[in-house]
Amino acid sequence: MLAFSFAKRDFKERYVGTGLGRFWYILSPIITILIYTVVFSDFMKMKLAIVDNNYSYSIYLVPGLLAWTSFSTILIRLNSSILDKANLIKKISVPAYVYQISIIITEFALVLLSYTLALIFLFIVQHPITLTFLYLIPILFLQTVLAFALGVIFSLFTPFFKDFKEAMPVVIQLWFWLTPIVYMKEMLANKYPFLLTYNPFFHFANIYQEIFLYAKAPSLYDAAMITVITVLLLILAGYLYKKMIVTIKDIL
Repeated sequence: MLAFSFAKRDFKERYVGTGLGRFWYILSPIITILIYTVVFSDFMKMKLAIVDNNYSYSIYLVPGLLAWTSFSTILIRLNSSILDKANLIKKISVPAYVYQISIIITEFALVLLSYTLALIFLFIVQHPITLTFLYLIPILFLQTVLAFALGVIFSLFTPFFKDFKEAMPVVIQLWFWLTPIVYMKEMLANKYPFLLTYNPFFHFANIYQEIFLYAKAPSLYDAAMITVITVLLLILAGYLYKKMIVTIKDIL
C-alpha cells in the first residue's frame, strides 16, 4: 500500500541530519516520562491517595500525557497536510488522503512504542501490570482514527482559511488544559461537567488512567462512547472529503 511507503519514508526522514538519528524515537518519550516522574513525584512530592505507590501521580499522568502528545501531533500534522503536499497532489495522481493515512501509520507506531516504554516505567516502579493493559492497543487505535478524522476535517478547511494553520497550536493548547491530564477530573466534574461530557479526548484519557492506576477494563459505556464518536467523525470526514477535494485541488 502506497500509504505504508510514505509512512516508511516519514520514519526515515524525520530525524535526518541529527546526531542521534532514529534514537530520538526512543529518547523523546523516555525524557517525557523522566521529567514528569522526577519533577512531580520526587521534587514536588505529589502522591495521590488512590494507589499505594510513591510514583502514583506519575502513573496517573504518564498515560494521558503520552496519548495527548500523539493525538495533538496528528491534528497539527494533518491540519496542514494538504498545503504541505500541494505540489505532489497537483503533479501526481495520488489522492490526498494517502499522505494523511501515512501520517497516522507513523504516529500510531510511535504511540505504541511510547506506551511500551511506559509499561517498562511501571515495572521499574513496581506497579502491577496485568492482561487488562492489552485493552490499550484497540483504544489507542480508536484514538488514532479519531485524530485522523478530526485532522482530515480541519485540513479540508485550511486551504480556504490559512489562519487555521496558525490557530491550531492555540486550540491544541487550550484543549489540553480543558482535559484532566495533569489534574484530576473531579476538579471539573463538580462545576463544569459539560467540559468532560463533550470533550472526546477526555473519554480516552480517563480509560488510560484507569487502566494504569487500577488495571480496570473499559466499561461497556466508555467503549461504546468512544466508538460512536470516532465512527461518526470518520463518516463526516469522508463525506466532506468527497465534497470538497476537487475544489481544493483547483485552488492549490
